[in-house]
Amino acid sequence: MNKCLLSPNVVTYAVLIDGFCKRGMLKKAEKLFLKMLEVGMEPNSTVYTSIIDGHFKKGTVDTAMKYFREMCDTSIKLDVVIYGVVVSGLASNGRFDLVLEVMKDMLRNRITPDKIMLTTIMDAHFKAGNTKAAFTVYGELLNGGFEPDVVTMSCLIDGLCKHGQNHDAKEYFCKEKANEVSYTILIDGICKEGDLSEVERLVREMSEAGFIPDKFVYTSWIAELSKQGKIVEAFRVKNKMVQEGIEPDLLTYSSLIFGLANKGLMIEAKQLFDNMLRGGITPDSVVFGILLRGYLKQNDTVAMSHLREEMRKRGLMITDRKQTLNNISDGKQNIDLKK
Repeated sequence: MNKCLLSPNVVTYAVLIDGFCKRGMLKKAEKLFLKMLEVGMEPNSTVYTSIIDGHFKKGTVDTAMKYFREMCDTSIKLDVVIYGVVVSGLASNGRFDLVLEVMKDMLRNRITPDKIMLTTIMDAHFKAGNTKAAFTVYGELLNGGFEPDVVTMSCLIDGLCKHGQNHDAKEYFCKEKANEVSYTILIDGICKEGDLSEVERLVREMSEAGFIPDKFVYTSWIAELSKQGKIVEAFRVKNKMVQEGIEPDLLTYSSLIFGLANKGLMIEAKQLFDNMLRGGITPDSVVFGILLRGYLKQNDTVAMSHLREEMRKRGLMITDRKQTLNNISDGKQNIDLKK
């Protein structure tokens, strides 16, 4: 850069630093940042925002916050944009404790949060287990004149369902503002509640609204049917899923194998397990644990020995029953609320 005839200015540095950060080349971005300081040039809001956002996306939260604190100590006027980047970055990295701290700092600086930020903060409260605070933020969003959109409502329903408040979630659910994600979240919550007739009604309503149930919907449904011992219905849903062009995954198979094993149908459970392997799906310790416990009930030590040897070859450990049930119930699913 020094070989150029024209000396770079703040805008030049800002553009280059932003480009490096967007490509994940943070070391090069920070080298330019230090160069700015060396030549007596003060980084502006764009420069700080780019580096802070880059570190959050990389997962280096402490470094991102270091730059944010440095920025706070400069003469740069903080605005809703930089606070939005920080709040979103902290939330995406699971640092909900710091989200609330930053929010307090923002209010001290008399900066009014926008709808996106309020939604993020509401979600942070839910994830921190504080439903009362989450509803307070939702009230602030309404009082601020913001119209809740599908992202806001999905976060609200998701938070309520995850805290067992499915009745309230249904009350807030609005068909007119719903999308695939909203339906998926609500159906998953109702599945965990065990109300299968309501699940079937919601899936039908979802389809009638023009939304196609995805893998998460079908798998949540199958998991609950299997837990309740309704194996025939579970396989009916699995066949419907395949007809829709959606391939069963490890959780789908684990749920069905769990249902079969729980009923003592170990021949069928093992056949399904073998079908899963032929389909190219790699088993985990949970599905092995389901089979082992099934064989244990039947005192089939030979089958158990074969399974343990297979687990040893794969480097897997046996899970306990409670963990198995939790994994099937939770689905290990991450639903993108911004879908």
